[in-house]
Amino acid sequence: MFKRMLYIVCAAFVVLVVPVRSDEPIADPIADYLEMNVPDRVSNAGHLLIIKRVEVDLEGTGKSEIFLGTWYRHSGPNTWLWAGYTPIAGGYKRITPAHSDVLIDFDGIYVGDLPEIGRHGMAQAYSLELDNKDREQSNMISDVTFYYIEQGELVQKGTGALDRDDPEQEAEYEFYFGPNRKVSATPKIESFTVQELASKGYRIP
Repeated sequence: MFKRMLYIVCAAFVVLVVPVRSDEPIADPIADYLEMNVPDRVSNAGHLLIIKRVEVDLEGTGKSEIFLGTWYRHSGPNTWLWAGYTPIAGGYKRITPAHSDVLIDFDGIYVGDLPEIGRHGMAQAYSLELDNKDREQSNMISDVTFYYIEQGELVQKGTGALDRDDPEQEAEYEFYFGPNRKVSATPKIESFTVQELASKGYRIP
C-alpha cells in the first residue's frame, strides 16, 4: 500500500520546488532539525528513536550538503524522510521546507551529472513491485527521481517509469544504477540514537 502511495506522490509532484525560509545562517543543522515543527514527522515517525546524518556533495562543488532524517516507521519498513542543508557563509541554510520532510532513499543513490536536465545532482529509482532495496531485481521501475539545487532550494523531479525490457530505457537505468556507473561522490552516513544526542546536550522533542 505504501509503495502505491509513494508512486502517486512521485507522479503528482513531477517537479517539486520547496520554498524555504531566509533567516540567519543555521549554526547547527542537528539542533535545527530537532526544533522543526513537522506534523508528518510526528504522526509517521512517532517518538524519535534514531537520527541519521548524510553528508554528500550534491552540486559537485567540493562542499557537502547535509541531510538529517529519521525512519517514518508508520509509513513502511525502509521509509526515511529528510531535511536538507547547504553550507553558506557563517553556517548553513535549509534547502527543504520548514514544516515537512522530503523522501529520499540514499541506499545506492546516484550522485553525479544528470544529462537529461544538464545539472549535477542525485538520482534514485523507486519500484512498486519490490521493496526499494531490491529494486534492481525488477524489470519495471515506477519512477526515477532527480534531486538537485536550484536558486538555493532543493528540487525533486520525477521523470516517470522505466521499462527495463526496452533497450534504450535499460541503458538509462544502467547509466544511473548499473555496476559500471560513474559517480562523483558517495554519501557518508552516520547514525545517532536519541540517547547519544541527548548526552551531547541536544533537546529531544
